[in-house]
Amino acid sequence: MKVFSYNSDKGISQIGIEFEGGVYNFSQAWELYRDIKNKGRGPGLEFLQIMVEADFFHAETFDQVFSTLRSYRPLKDLMIDGPVNFQLPVGRPQKILGIGRNYREHAAELSNPVPSEPIFFSKSPSALLPHQHVIQLPPDVGRVDAEAELAVVIGRVCHDVSEKHAMDFVAGFSIVNDVTARDMQRKDIEAKKPWFRSKNFDTFCPFGPYLVPKEKFDSNVNVCSRINGAERQNSPLSDMIFPVTELVAYLSKHCTLVPGDIIATGTPSGVTPLTPGDVIECEISGLGILSNSVQ
Repeated sequence: MKVFSYNSDKGISQIGIEFEGGVYNFSQAWELYRDIKNKGRGPGLEFLQIMVEADFFHAETFDQVFSTLRSYRPLKDLMIDGPVNFQLPVGRPQKILGIGRNYREHAAELSNPVPSEPIFFSKSPSALLPHQHVIQLPPDVGRVDAEAELAVVIGRVCHDVSEKHAMDFVAGFSIVNDVTARDMQRKDIEAKKPWFRSKNFDTFCPFGPYLVPKEKFDSNVNVCSRINGAERQNSPLSDMIFPVTELVAYLSKHCTLVPGDIIATGTPSGVTPLTPGDVIECEISGLGILSNSVQ
């Protein structure tokens, strides 16, 4: 069960879903479901962000809609034919919080100490980039690296929660590529400045293509990246120093997390510079492949 946002051939934002071997227009399915159930109240669902904000983004929502529709019409009528123009699964997060040095081997490859508590920084929503769109390398910034990461999307207002209850506030999971101007970052670290500018150029946060409900994601998988087909990163999520529940709890003690917020949970070792003409693929089993070209 992988959910995505896309533009129809008429330029209308829609929700799609890969479900039981087919790819369906869920926005249309939702409207039919509301008519069948005489649900005059409640939001229309043209935007996946609305599902997250309204706390509708659960596996049981999709299961209930499709099980109901099966009794009234063939699901094949709702199938999407051909390729789609992917958009950001969540397009208006209030904030994007990144975690630094969350894999021991990545900390070691950059000659950094292993942190005793999570190191977090912010990426601006203006840096977001959909699947299959182009990463733009700024001039005169030196080395720029790609970093494949698991993305956590918050589903409920979350403040000062415990690790035990942290997953109650998560909507689902996706993939982020935390593109970083590495030479600039090093200069700022040496000067004891924040990392912000090296992380926040336009297009420096590819995100997607899917959002998977937390109930449907098996975390016993690897984070991988490939550049022009050659593998660069491949580490299990279990190698994270601070797991998802600890990160959500820790961040919620320092700032309130709201529906649609994104946590980029850190990258494994193997980060590699990008050059114009490259194609970077970030893959996590069950979450798909986030692919972007570079220029």
